[in-house]
Amino acid sequence: MCIMVKRVSVFLLALFFTSVSSLAYAAKTPPIRTTASNQVPVCVTPDRLMTFLKKRNKNLRSKFNTIADHYQHHGRNLGIRWDYAFFQMIVETNWLRFHAPSGRKGDVAFSQNNFAGLGATGGGVAGEKFKNVSTGVLAHLQHIQMYSGKRVENPVANRTRKVQKWLLPWAQGFKRPVTYTDLTKKWSPTDKGYSNDIESVARSFRKGHCSKAELYAQAKPKTQISSSQSLSRTASLGKPKVDTNSTVTTSREQKTAIIVPKVDNLAPKRCEVYTASYGGNKAILIRSVSGNTTNYHALGVHSEIESDEANAFIDRWARGGQKIGSFKNQEEALVKAFQLCRES
Repeated sequence: MCIMVKRVSVFLLALFFTSVSSLAYAAKTPPIRTTASNQVPVCVTPDRLMTFLKKRNKNLRSKFNTIADHYQHHGRNLGIRWDYAFFQMIVETNWLRFHAPSGRKGDVAFSQNNFAGLGATGGGVAGEKFKNVSTGVLAHLQHIQMYSGKRVENPVANRTRKVQKWLLPWAQGFKRPVTYTDLTKKWSPTDKGYSNDIESVARSFRKGHCSKAELYAQAKPKTQISSSQSLSRTASLGKPKVDTNSTVTTSREQKTAIIVPKVDNLAPKRCEVYTASYGGNKAILIRSVSGNTTNYHALGVHSEIESDEANAFIDRWARGGQKIGSFKNQEEALVKAFQLCRES
């Protein structure tokens, strides 16, 4: 599956990064499948990925302008770390140039929409062709999903269909989640620096496009309450007073207890309140809608980078959401959230 472009792209990477291909060890990369503890960082957004890509390929063809959106969309649906798939694509295609630094063309042409050299086995074999960018991205991600040990039903790529029978037993033989490093050892066994090349791209992206808050914050929201009609007040977690006709949900991070009276005959419309935090010295309230549910997120942020943190959070956890208020702390944001929940 390795293509000529892949081989020459290793040389290209050496021009931008400190080459680590000669090291005796392989880079540590994340598991392929996403879990609660293995998520795409909030700083990895399609816009930032495209900025990163275009900085190194100033002549990027317009047909690729939305490729990061396709990686995010299909990657989320398949439940895999699509960010590392995107970084692998960069290594495989030489930053979507599809040629060596010298200008010599690789086996795969840009018109094929083949971003991982699927079916390109060397010696001038061009590999498969996909009808558009989105389909090509899906083919790549399905192939990666197979490497994680999960069978792909009706795969887009013929290559995935052909190798699935013998590759799945290998992938399923691991007693731990399969990582991208594991993948590279099987994908291109003679290229000892393959995983290092992918990790070098990932490291370069993080250095230029991820703040410390975005890299280290635990931004996954914690559900506090789900109700169509709710009324709340906050109290100390020490010994909160709870009405016998109420339920209580506590937030360890915020040291609050939310008292919610039980309501019968709830309306079909739902409302959910979440808390999440990057740390920081203030809070904002974000509203988003998912199906018939209105979501309110009380998000702790740093005032000096509030906009960046809000945008990163909305992109990852509250798609289509909007900031609707600023507060001194999360407790105040929560009070407002429950008030709005009651009124919705």
